[in-house]
Amino acid sequence: MSASAYLSRALILISGIALSGCFSSGQADYDQQAKRTSLGDLANKRSNETVASVEMTQNQRSVALASIYQQLLTLEPDPEIRTHVEYRLAQINTESFETQSYADLDDESQTDSQVLAQLTQNDAALQKLITEYRQLLQRYPQRPENEHIQYQLAKALDLQGKLDASLAEVESLLLHYPQTAYLAELNFRRGEIYYNLQNYSAAIQSYKKVLTAQHNQKYRLNSLYMLGWSEFKLNRPANADKAFLQVFEALVASQQSNSDVANLTSDNFTFEKLGSRAQNLAIDTQRVLSISLSQQLQSQSLLTLVNDNQSLPYLGLYQHVLFANLAEFLLDKKLDYDAEQTYQTYIALAPDNIWSARYSLKLLDLYQGQGKFASMHKLKNDYVNQYGLSSTFWVNASTAQQAELLPQLLSFSDEHSRRLYADAQTQQGAQRVSAFAQAASALNTYLQLAKLPQASTLLTKDILNDEYLFADANFEAKQYQQALASYYAIAYDATATSAALHKIQQQSAYATTVTVRNILSQHEQSQQNQNQNEQRNTDDYNTLISQRNQLDKEFINTYPSDERALQLASNAAQYSFDAQHYTDLKYFTDFVLQAHGINTLNDAASSVQTATPLSDSARKQVQFVSQLYANSLYQQEQYAQAEEGYILALQYTDKSTDSWSEMRNLLASSIYFQAQAVKQTQPELAVSQLLRVAQAVPESKYAVNAELDAANLLLEQQRWQEAVDVLKPFQQRYPNHEFSAIIPAKLAQSYEALSQWDLAAEQLLIIVANEKPGPLKREAQYTAAEYYLKAGDNNNALSTFRTYAKTYPQPFDVAQEVRFKMSEFYRQSGEANKQYYWFRQILSFDRKQLQLDPNAIQARQIELASIAAFALAEAEQRSFVAIKLNAPLQKSLKRKQDAMKKAIGYYQQVLDFQLAKYVPHATYNLAEMYRQLAADMMSSQRPSDLDELALEEYEILIEELAYPFEEKAIEIHVSNTQRAWEDIYDQWIEKSFNRLAEMSPALYQKSELTHEVIDAIH
Repeated sequence: MSASAYLSRALILISGIALSGCFSSGQADYDQQAKRTSLGDLANKRSNETVASVEMTQNQRSVALASIYQQLLTLEPDPEIRTHVEYRLAQINTESFETQSYADLDDESQTDSQVLAQLTQNDAALQKLITEYRQLLQRYPQRPENEHIQYQLAKALDLQGKLDASLAEVESLLLHYPQTAYLAELNFRRGEIYYNLQNYSAAIQSYKKVLTAQHNQKYRLNSLYMLGWSEFKLNRPANADKAFLQVFEALVASQQSNSDVANLTSDNFTFEKLGSRAQNLAIDTQRVLSISLSQQLQSQSLLTLVNDNQSLPYLGLYQHVLFANLAEFLLDKKLDYDAEQTYQTYIALAPDNIWSARYSLKLLDLYQGQGKFASMHKLKNDYVNQYGLSSTFWVNASTAQQAELLPQLLSFSDEHSRRLYADAQTQQGAQRVSAFAQAASALNTYLQLAKLPQASTLLTKDILNDEYLFADANFEAKQYQQALASYYAIAYDATATSAALHKIQQQSAYATTVTVRNILSQHEQSQQNQNQNEQRNTDDYNTLISQRNQLDKEFINTYPSDERALQLASNAAQYSFDAQHYTDLKYFTDFVLQAHGINTLNDAASSVQTATPLSDSARKQVQFVSQLYANSLYQQEQYAQAEEGYILALQYTDKSTDSWSEMRNLLASSIYFQAQAVKQTQPELAVSQLLRVAQAVPESKYAVNAELDAANLLLEQQRWQEAVDVLKPFQQRYPNHEFSAIIPAKLAQSYEALSQWDLAAEQLLIIVANEKPGPLKREAQYTAAEYYLKAGDNNNALSTFRTYAKTYPQPFDVAQEVRFKMSEFYRQSGEANKQYYWFRQILSFDRKQLQLDPNAIQARQIELASIAAFALAEAEQRSFVAIKLNAPLQKSLKRKQDAMKKAIGYYQQVLDFQLAKYVPHATYNLAEMYRQLAADMMSSQRPSDLDELALEEYEILIEELAYPFEEKAIEIHVSNTQRAWEDIYDQWIEKSFNRLAEMSPALYQKSELTHEVIDAIH
């Protein structure tokens, strides 16, 4: 056989293999696995990839290939090979036609005659293809490729518009190849043909088969759509509607990979947010669905459809759109009533959905346009009830939904409440009381909405006026308790700014005094009518009296210049004294003092400045009231109040008199007795009183002892922060006091309990500085470092741990942990060199301890040493990887091997420690270094001054140099995988298996291995 003939036969065989798919792929895979891919092969592959390829268009490629195959046919090969070539040629001609056909028809520059010529040429080419297909099918009826050829024939006939002939081929293809890969497409095309032939029943069956076929994604959506249309054409609207729902489901499902669509909820879903193709199909489907529903029972048919298909996963997302589309369709047909019914049906279906609220507004617009004002009022009230603050919807609504509804809720509730209030004003008697009760309820609904934080920007008026209307409505409805609470809230609201609002506040303040008296009057009448529960009624009455007095005081205090305040305040002081109402007595005493421009008892601790010089009578009155009040409190053993009274009295006592010193003693005595009275029962209060001795009377000789007593009492109660607040200043003021020597320990204890770790550490370091060498000093140093660490003060923790590491090499386990902590500090700060220093320290001390006492090295210390050695090995390995092999090779290779030796040394230590969790990883990394070195050598820079033959020889040399390293890598990976037979298996052993499959595919690239096969290999 000549060389040219041999080459021609080889080309034909290759073409036959390409055409026949996977006929011989199994043998090829076996041959590929039997030969280990060498580095030389990789080098050749790399060299081949650098050859510039000839750029060709698809059409140019098809023409060229067709010419080659036509030439091959003239060689008269054997029948089998000729068959392959003919099928391949048909495939190329098909591809060429699909590329060229109708390509230029959209060019507007072409004349009509040019377009006609192109169409004629295309039809001729198509007819030629059909002839080729039929000849192949006739000559080779049993070929497996006929499935595809007959498929192409059916498509070509369809392009010619020969529907019956195309349908016959499709039916034949489905009959002879029931499991064909084109099952979905063929059934879809069959359905399209039947639909065009108006055989809707057959079309339905075809479309259904598309839906059950595998790999039907391309045709599923259109099949669902056409299935619905087919059912619609057969006047089966229920079936059609269900199919159209499936179209919507498929559209939404197809867009789930788009995050913008996947994140849509029923609140904001519209089909317009889908892709453009999906939008168009959705629009058509919605239109035909609305047409179908309009021919049935309209909204009731849609409701039935939705209820019957609640299991659909996305129906809840878009069902509101279906109702909106139907309503808009009906409005376009001037069927306003039916559109209203559609909106009402959805609202009844999903009353707590945001779209029900939105459709309520659309209904409102429809009512308004028709002048249905009664329906409008009812709808607005229903809107407030359904979506207001007390509704289920509001409780579960998002912030955005609440913000959307709030303007309407405010408007509707405000309008309703004012209408009721105006109507109540026209009523009389019992009807008036009832009407104002309804108005109060409506006003309350509006105010609750208006007081929401998010409503502030929506309000066009100050709600204080509405709150006053609410209070008045409750007053008129004889709901006095609510009226009192509302008046009071208005009267003492500090946010009012305008004069008009201040006037309303003053009216409300006085209204509280009137309202509470009405409540008292009601109570008195009730007590007269009922003699039962006398004690309870008396208690209630006393409570009301107290409330009346309190409201009187607040009015007097807030509006002292109001002439009504004088009326309320008359005889109050005398009444309080006679009734032994000491609290009221204090209040009115303060009021009298204020009348003379003197600070009240509440302000007695500060210096008192009179507004104007007092007359003799005024001074006597002030002196008498303040001293009398203080003494009365002291006699009642109310030492806290007595203290306040004495502070006030001291403002008017001459410091040069004996009374001054005596008063100061009484002041200290009052504070002291407060502490003594509660020392056992309320130690916390006792502490505060003890501390106040020094604050109030610093010159007292008891001040220091009081502080010490307070500190000890705080420590006993474990009130750590307060103890610190006493001990710290004491330590600063009295550094030489005998108690100060033990303060650091007490402070450290307190800071530790408070988790104030940095402060506790500072105190421990004070102990370290003053303590003699020993366990206590060492533990204090370590604990201080731990506390800094807990405090997040890494700098001080680092410094303290460093001191410990350099000072205390024993105990060994603690010292190693400290060295590891040091490495962690520098790992977190990104200071790798310092981290590696401490890793080397860990390894160094590990070796020393191994010589001194091997038994002292426990599992944790071995793990720390393993971590250190592994990290150092990886660092050296990274340096190894970073070194590039450039010409001349020997220099860069020397540096790379030096880095490799260092890494190997550390990995060897990891292996010596024999911790299972690190050994496979270390072994894998070792193997990878050898493999990396071999690969880097093969990809190393080539000398630029060699000719072709010399360079070829250089390539062989590089391969020979690299091969041992690759073999060494395989050997180490094999040793790693053998651990699997010892029941040791992790990701690094798995990686070794995978790497071996790459490096030695003949032995390791198996889809499944059995123990018997592995045993046979080894």
